[in-house]
Amino acid sequence: MKKLCILLAILLLVCLLATCSVFASAESVSAETAPLDMQPFIEQLCELNGTNDGGQIRDFLLRQFRAVLGESNVIERYFADQEQNSGYNIEGFIDVASTEQCVVIGAHYDAVGEGANDNAAGIAVLFETMKLLYAQRGSLPCDILFVAFDLEEEGLVGSTRYVESQLHDKTETHGAIGNDDVLLMFNIDSIALGDNLYLMCENKHTDIADLILSHSDMLTEKPYAKGVYGELDSFGYGYYEAVQGSDHTPFRLNDIPTALFFSGNYGILGYSDGSGVMNTSSDTYSNLIAKNPDYAKRIDSVANTICDTLTDTDFATIAQNARKQLVNNRLTYNRWWPALVVLGVLVILAVFTWLYHRKLQKKAILGTGEVKSDKIFDKPQAEDIFSFDNTADGKNGKDTDDDLDGIFTFKK
Repeated sequence: MKKLCILLAILLLVCLLATCSVFASAESVSAETAPLDMQPFIEQLCELNGTNDGGQIRDFLLRQFRAVLGESNVIERYFADQEQNSGYNIEGFIDVASTEQCVVIGAHYDAVGEGANDNAAGIAVLFETMKLLYAQRGSLPCDILFVAFDLEEEGLVGSTRYVESQLHDKTETHGAIGNDDVLLMFNIDSIALGDNLYLMCENKHTDIADLILSHSDMLTEKPYAKGVYGELDSFGYGYYEAVQGSDHTPFRLNDIPTALFFSGNYGILGYSDGSGVMNTSSDTYSNLIAKNPDYAKRIDSVANTICDTLTDTDFATIAQNARKQLVNNRLTYNRWWPALVVLGVLVILAVFTWLYHRKLQKKAILGTGEVKSDKIFDKPQAEDIFSFDNTADGKNGKDTDDDLDGIFTFKK
């Protein structure tokens, strides 16, 4: 009995040690791979941006995104364009089996210097939204695609290539997303600085914009009336505004409804973050804290707004109707415009040339100039053919039928 107790005690001790080892191992792995809180996340991203090491930046984002969504649900995708620009988009997804429709949530991760505002803060929103939506994945109405775009600062290269390569007819490319399946694209760009936090959808009020605004206490919808943008009005920033130059633009030009979150001022020429640091080496984390110590509130606000919008019971119905409320930009962005303009000018010149020619003709007819009447053949006169002779032979000076030569003389 004593031996049995000792044996059981030893077994119990071994099990306890094994359990402690497992928990310690699990705790160690969890600490290494757990997603960071927002402040450490944006600090580390700014630090990596400052090194300008694309590989380290991508590895950091891949680790953090996979810690939330899982290893197999996050990939990096290489792209290149015809201008020899190349980079990597980082893509993650939450799959909802009951639907083929999806929402794209994006932000660009390339930066000038540390890029604290433009656009580490936007990536932080993407990361926070990812965590919120994954925790509520059971109540999502559709698939969610998260994309950290590369080379936005080089001319929307990463987002353009994403739209061109990923948003195809599903019959053309295996695994591609049907363009019509994308209900909405959220884009987060430079939201930490500036006097106002704006929502920009269409250049008119829409139901989807109203739904998004109903879930935010910080967002202001971009005003539509002309005259509110000061000097920007000369660039067409009014009701019929051109699509803003950020990563939602390629989606919008493919008739996908978009919602841009942006912070700036509109009383001066061009977009401004109100600090003078955008796209400069001064866009650092230390300057971000100095200029807006409450930047984290904006990040939380945008992330919660996107999450609450997507989990709203009315979202699916409103989003499915969003395309019907799009402003028609096809004429504005039609690639045939230059050719059509040249053709129109040529037609106008041809019409004016024809009318001018007709005018010259009428002037010649109605003018006082001598009209030429030269002919190749002239109709002969009677005197040119024959002549009468009243002195010919005859009685009492009268012609008789006796002699034809007495009546007329034929010319030879």
